Amino acid sequence: MLDKFKKHIKILLPKSNKIIVGVSGGIDSMVLSDLLIKTKINFSIAHVNYNLRGKDSLEDELFIKKYCKKNLIKFYSKSHHFSLNKGSIQEKCRKIRYKYFRDLCLRHRYDFILTAHHLDDNIETLLINVYRGKKVDVFTGIEEVNRDVVRPLLIFSKDDIIDYAKKNKIKWREDKSNSQNIYLRNKIRNKLIPKIKSIDPKYQINFVDLIKKSKKQREKNINYLVKLEKSYFKTHKSGIIESKKNLWKKYNVKSVEFILFRKYGFYKNSEIIKIINAQTGKKIVSKTHEILSDRNSILIKEISIEVNKTYDLNIGVNNEPINIILEKSKKSQKSNKKNIYIDPDVNMPLKIRRFVSGDIFYPNGLKGKKKVSKFFKDEKLSIFEKQKKWILTDANNQILWIIGMRVDRRLIKISGECLKVSI
Repeated sequence: MLDKFKKHIKILLPKSNKIIVGVSGGIDSMVLSDLLIKTKINFSIAHVNYNLRGKDSLEDELFIKKYCKKNLIKFYSKSHHFSLNKGSIQEKCRKIRYKYFRDLCLRHRYDFILTAHHLDDNIETLLINVYRGKKVDVFTGIEEVNRDVVRPLLIFSKDDIIDYAKKNKIKWREDKSNSQNIYLRNKIRNKLIPKIKSIDPKYQINFVDLIKKSKKQREKNINYLVKLEKSYFKTHKSGIIESKKNLWKKYNVKSVEFILFRKYGFYKNSEIIKIINAQTGKKIVSKTHEILSDRNSILIKEISIEVNKTYDLNIGVNNEPINIILEKSKKSQKSNKKNIYIDPDVNMPLKIRRFVSGDIFYPNGLKGKKKVSKFFKDEKLSIFEKQKKWILTDANNQILWIIGMRVDRRLIKISGECLKVSI
């Protein structure tokens, strides 16, 4: 097992990295620690004491602390007490554990977190996915490398680990709760797996094969979706993402292509199909994004909490809310979308704000006045695009410029001294 581990860890971590190992004191993590020591890899150990088993929890922590002292390993520990009233205890512990590990990584600049998950854990996870009705990546199991988390024992079975521990006389702490069938994972481990093993003693081979095939299929799916995303989504300079509705008409509620919307927080295919077929102006909202139906397209925009704030412009370069320059000039020119030239006697200070319903201006090149909302409609702007437009006004809130689009004709100058505003 040691030789196989040495070869495998070099593949997973080819460079010299700063490593922290999550250690509970159980047989799996103690075997991982021993393998790392014998592979001559430097590492630190982190342990979380959840105080769920009274004296036993404290003894687990002391056992690991003593082990680290003996082997000159840097030791980190965290003690946590929490309510058991709501939610899965195992899930709570997992979140606390990984948060602590990642906090240590940030604070002490560790590159990777190693955990002692093995093949039996992987099979249990697969069966849990099936039981809970997971619809995506059901049979891919636990990731061997998932960003900063590396699980080098996934190629070994529990029997391999027990055999190694016995041969190398490794000491470990026994968690009595593992034999209690309170949690779903324990029930699968202690009741279902033995029955599967009695039917087929070589069942693990079939599961390994299933996991490998599933990962290959997932890789194909990912490559397909990456290509699809490039051709189906267009990101504008404003940050708004556009996709043509007709591209999605051929798919149904079970189509894998709708996975592309999950990165924006939309998980129901039926919801996406509904917005694709909706009238202009309809929208759906997730925790992070909103999707707007806009004529022949759908528009995706990140939700931003924006206060209706007004910004004063100073002479010179202004960086808020956008990069804009206000300067005195002795020569006026014809205004355009990037630069405007206005009367220097304008009521100061000039201000920038968002469009407000009811805004009216006198567009240069047109007769009379016009509602800004009507101007936006004629320019075929979406709701999202309207929300992102900035308005330049004088001190009395008279509109001077729909920035980047059209100047108001009332105070423009075409000759002589002026105030120049540029973006």
